[in-house]
Amino acid sequence: MRLLAFVFGLFIVTAAASRAQQQGGDQLGEITFEELQDKKSSSAYFGIGAGYVGGFWYFPASDITANLVMPYSMHGGYDSPMFTGGVSAFLTLSLVGNLRIGFEALSGSSSHTETSGNSQHRAVMALSSAALQLDYAFPIVRGLIVAPGVYLGRGSLSFEHTSGPSSTDWTSGNNLGQAVTSTLAAPFWLVRPTLSVEYALSGYATIRAWGAYNVTAMGTWQENAITTVNNVPSAITARGAAVGLGLFIGLFRSE
Repeated sequence: MRLLAFVFGLFIVTAAASRAQQQGGDQLGEITFEELQDKKSSSAYFGIGAGYVGGFWYFPASDITANLVMPYSMHGGYDSPMFTGGVSAFLTLSLVGNLRIGFEALSGSSSHTETSGNSQHRAVMALSSAALQLDYAFPIVRGLIVAPGVYLGRGSLSFEHTSGPSSTDWTSGNNLGQAVTSTLAAPFWLVRPTLSVEYALSGYATIRAWGAYNVTAMGTWQENAITTVNNVPSAITARGAAVGLGLFIGLFRSE
């Protein structure tokens, strides 16, 4: 909610500034040709927007499968890539060329369930990240930009295993409370070099295609948020390539 309020506030301020600029059009005759050229050059790109981003995170599935232990390895391996989705917002710092700053939050999970006799087992792997965006927009043609940059932030990688009776009877109550969940999780620092290609569908909407590589430094592993797990293999990590798409609403100009 705070992110949306922040983006909405920036949207209102930018809209007001744009309106004021339009009202100042009557003074165009007072601007010299050199000033007009400088103004056009300095405002080749501008963008402020917020929207949805989604993509595929190619974590090292084979390495994780080979190194997981019971009960988290009980159901075999996980499939890569994992779909992650979330929100993103950015703002162009016009005083520093076409430099943009922003924020992104992504999350996703993969799960599978199987039945063994009278027991039910469920395994879940989850990934999440929140990162600050810093990139630079290079206009190619009108409405089209290429933006190399980097995302810096934190994330979490977790594995969860739940087992319990497939069914029970309320009146007997003998099996209630026998379902058991164990969670193995660790935070990580994230550095994500990224290349984005964006096209403005209009002055108010733009689409983004992006590719990246997630460089991660895993933190301390804990089971059930209480037991520290030492000597976890470095192969159990969230690093890997990522690709995706995004749709943004806001104000956009590329010349």
